[in-house]
Amino acid sequence: MRIIALPLRINASRSVPTFYSFRITAPPPRPPPPRTILTRWMPEEGFSKWAEKTWAAFGTAEKGTLKQRAFTLGERLMDRLDFEESNLKTLDLSMAPPPLDARSIPLLYPPKAISGPQSLDNLRTLVKDRIPVHQRGILTYVFFAILSAPLKLIPIIPNFPFYFCAWRTWSHWKAMRAARYIHGLLENNRIVPEPYKALDALYEGATLTHETLEHAVRLLDMGVEEQKELSRAHEQVLARVDKDK
Repeated sequence: MRIIALPLRINASRSVPTFYSFRITAPPPRPPPPRTILTRWMPEEGFSKWAEKTWAAFGTAEKGTLKQRAFTLGERLMDRLDFEESNLKTLDLSMAPPPLDARSIPLLYPPKAISGPQSLDNLRTLVKDRIPVHQRGILTYVFFAILSAPLKLIPIIPNFPFYFCAWRTWSHWKAMRAARYIHGLLENNRIVPEPYKALDALYEGATLTHETLEHAVRLLDMGVEEQKELSRAHEQVLARVDKDK
């Protein structure tokens, strides 16, 4: 496993908003555990991958259908989520090494933009801030999911309020688990910053541009979903800068 840090601002006075690319080499496949009464109702590939496939299928539905409109609305909602939450969710804990594993995990950073200690401080600040946010989010959306559950009794009309609350609960839960995992790695000194000079070319100017992001995508060979997340993160940081002016 390795973590690649892409600071989205260089001259920030506080903790630098950073996009993280989590790269994990898949371990050798293991035989699936036997199906039990409790797990028989769940998808064989796991709930997360099933949800991702189902959502992607919504996006390919015919234009004007309920599924396609739901997908469009969902993508707009995704654009409004804190990029830190979406970024944490990209860490696949099913493939991540155990927190107490003796091996170190490199945190690759651009030495022209930040220092090694600063890259660690940014990551530490991220998980420290996000864990309580996601804990509150889980409790909040579980509460509203319970309130909206009776709407399922209304025939024909899908219970979108309940589905939304369930999705937000799951999103907060997944991000919180990732934040806690990284916190455990930091507490056990498992994450070691390493300069990655190939990233320096992205930080020749004072700010990141769309052209720079495209360069980052090519350099790191990002997939489609990771490109989306990076673009969303960049737009949110720009919006936050404008708001602070």
